[in-house]
Parts: sequence; structure tokens; C-alpha cells
Amino acid sequence: MNTSRLMIVMADARWTQAALHLACAMSHREQAELLLLKMLPVRHPLLLGTAGGSLSFTAVDARLLELMVMTAEDYGIPLEIRRCQYANYWPAVVDAAEQLGVTAVIIHIPPSPIPYWSEYRRRWLRRQLGRQRQHLLTLDDLAPSLTYAPAITLPDDITASFDH
Repeated sequence: MNTSRLMIVMADARWTQAALHLACAMSHREQAELLLLKMLPVRHPLLLGTAGGSLSFTAVDARLLELMVMTAEDYGIPLEIRRCQYANYWPAVVDAAEQLGVTAVIIHIPPSPIPYWSEYRRRWLRRQLGRQRQHLLTLDDLAPSLTYAPAITLPDDITASFDH
């Protein structure tokens, strides 16, 4: 049996957290593996694959990755973390998806001040990933009612102890 692999491409913390919760739920239901990809821009293409290419990785990034791993552990899902240095973001995402053998890519496509540019980017990514037999998923495609909203339910015996 082939196992599905979902790759989340990190964006801002809020979007990434929402995408991770959705992917964990999908992973739990479909028995899919989860991979979180941190994209690292390089200052010059000659730095690709070198320690100098990782200069943009900060302590804040490391802490955010730790929080993402803990969130996945709360779901009981192992989360693989990968870093990808790039000189050109969008083709690097497509290349990473191919090299890592993922089934689907969950990515944020930010709005653009140029009319239709975000839609063009979405179509381009869908076509490139489709050539590799991979799917493109964005949270932008979801209805607002399906986005993540944190909640907690406590057992009755615990809530009774708070009443005293």
C-alpha cells in the first residue's frame, strides 16, 4: 500500500498553524505522512547547498518549528521537518515536492497588487504539480466555516472541580 505524504510549505505563523491542524486531521483520517517544509532564501545562487545558504534561518524560525512539532504530537502524528534553500521560490517548491515524493502540497499563495497574478500563480503551481501527479491545496479554497477554530472540551468531573 502506498502511503500518502502531505507537504505543508511554511508561511506566516497563523496560516501555518491553521494548515497544520487541517493536515493533522487529514493525516489521522487518511493515514498520511506529514512533512513541514521551511523555505530559506539565499543571498546568491552560489550559496545554495552551503551553510551560508542557511543564514536566513533564525531562532524564531527554530522555535516556530518546535511548536509545529508539538502540535502534530498532540494529534499523535509524526511530523518530518525539512529545510529548502532557494534562489527562485515557486520553482523550488515544485522541485522540493518532486524530490520529497509528496502526494499533495499545502501552500499559501499571498494576494498580489497585480490583478489576476495570484490566480496565475495558483494555476501555474497546479499545472506543474499535476505533471508530477501531485495535488495543490490552499486554505484559500476552503469555506470560512471549515477553517481552524481552537476549542477544548473538558470532562464533567473536571468542570465540576472548577465550580467550587
